[in-house]
Amino acid sequence: MKLKAIISAFALFALLSFTSSEKALKFDYPKQKGTEISLSSDHFKKFKEEWRGSDYYYFGEGDGFVCSVLFYKLNEDEKLSLVEVPKAAMKKSAEAAGKVISADSPMFAYAYFKNFSNLKSMEVDDQSWGLASDDFMFRKNKVPLEGTNFVQTHMYGYAMFGNDLFVNIHLSKMNCSENDTKEMEAILNSLVKSGK
Repeated sequence: MKLKAIISAFALFALLSFTSSEKALKFDYPKQKGTEISLSSDHFKKFKEEWRGSDYYYFGEGDGFVCSVLFYKLNEDEKLSLVEVPKAAMKKSAEAAGKVISADSPMFAYAYFKNFSNLKSMEVDDQSWGLASDDFMFRKNKVPLEGTNFVQTHMYGYAMFGNDLFVNIHLSKMNCSENDTKEMEAILNSLVKSGK
């Protein structure tokens, strides 16, 4: 009986040792159903939430990491200029290549946020990955803080819902170690778009 209890305790300990402490964090645009995304991380305990006009913003920080999620609602003019016109312009070449550009491709959000970044003039080592046919496209770069030895690493995930809602997931950390960079990439790789 004692042996059985010891084996059970050992099995429970082993199970708990391999259980991830990361929790799935969920975000959505409150005024539109089917817009949920999630990511896994144990760095962020609580997010502040606020409306910014018609956009919805989440902000959290922990262990030196900062995470924000912006649901950017396009108005009719933006929908036309940022999605419909580029999509129509690319349609012919996409069809010739045997591809279809979906209305909710992350490439539209990626192009917008990359081109209109507040930090664009300071960004160095900019790298991108992901395909227009994926749920997310990604980008990372560094921003050296002028006059200091500090460098802030930024990573982004971009998604889109329907033809009028961009999502920008932003992670940053000051003076990232190699492990911090891997952790940020793992957070981005955990992104799931479940509100299709």
